[in-house]
Amino acid sequence: MRISAIMAAYNAGPYIAEALDSMLSQTRPADEIIVVDDGSTDETAEVLRRYAARVTVLSQQNSGPAHALNVGVSAAQGDAFAFLDADDLWVPEKLEIQVAALCSDPALEAVFGAIQQFVSPELDAATARTFAIPDAPQPGISKTAMLIHRCAFLRIGPFDERQTAADFVDWYARASGLGLRFRVLPQVVTWRRQHRDNLGRRRRADQHDELLQSLKRALDLRRANRKPGSST
Repeated sequence: MRISAIMAAYNAGPYIAEALDSMLSQTRPADEIIVVDDGSTDETAEVLRRYAARVTVLSQQNSGPAHALNVGVSAAQGDAFAFLDADDLWVPEKLEIQVAALCSDPALEAVFGAIQQFVSPELDAATARTFAIPDAPQPGISKTAMLIHRCAFLRIGPFDERQTAADFVDWYARASGLGLRFRVLPQVVTWRRQHRDNLGRRRRADQHDELLQSLKRALDLRRANRKPGSST
């Protein structure tokens, strides 16, 4: 199985090197890493130049994270896709754990793992206390905790580029409606960084509206796919 690891980055300069290092230090390495720089105006491009020998970097005008991810998927050559946000981290065994699980059951199309949240260490104590961080890992129904067969991803379809703050929620709602066969593993596979500029923190109102839109589309899709005579 060839794995394509895909990242969209926008003004991720403070964190992207650490995120890339976590991808590059996997005990089961990805076969390719693709980063799409979505028109960053900070030092992101400069950082990415340092990784040019090991990472495929694509650049575009700012078009939003969903478009950037779709560009990365279109360029990917792997049999399976994994994703990481430019401010988060993979645990070193992430791909090794998930490849083993995905290969152990031919019926599976995707696997997820658990996510442990953490406060970014550069934040002062007062700011850190404003974040509510669960003590225990949480089931990671998130693209950063997913490994998915290419054919399954293409069956569900690309990320909806109308979504600017909830692209994965919309994709997962569609995947659920189309019967994605997946399993959630108990192991932590991703560390999710909490910091001042988290997308969900900055775009909370947009995220709420997009979540409602995604829920409606998912319900419409489920009704459209309901078998005749079914009451559920």
